[in-house]
Amino acid sequence: MMILASIQGSLDDLLRLGGWLDQPMHFWLWATLLLLIAEILTAGFLLGAIAVSTLLTAGGAWLGLTAEWQMAFFALSSIASLLWLRPVFVSLLSPDESPTNVDALIGRSGTVVAQVPANGIGRVRLNNEEWRATASSTLQVGAPVRVDAVEGNTVRVSAA
Repeated sequence: MMILASIQGSLDDLLRLGGWLDQPMHFWLWATLLLLIAEILTAGFLLGAIAVSTLLTAGGAWLGLTAEWQMAFFALSSIASLLWLRPVFVSLLSPDESPTNVDALIGRSGTVVAQVPANGIGRVRLNNEEWRATASSTLQVGAPVRVDAVEGNTVRVSAA
């Protein structure tokens, strides 16, 4: 019984930082503030998810939870926040997956600059760049084309 009382007293002292904070609720509010400031300097909403847990735990401390219950509540709410809240924020804040590099060429329009024989090699202009091109049918110079695929440094095109 004495051991439990000393552990509780130690946890209470820790949450009060040796008297610097009068109530455990203040500890959790300061932890929330520090985590939110640190979240600004990082990416991924990891610290922000934990800051939500510290804010909830501050509410628990205000309601009168003991230090042990505050720690348990913080641990459980941190896990819940990381599992459910963080993925929601990450998906909301992440940019849409846009194709880049050669994948961005698929679907683009261009113009034939050197005849593209059926199943042969010719040249097309896409976005002010010339590319090697192949097509299933013959395409004449000046014909508008659409990129269907990119295979290495060659684009597969079809008539637009």
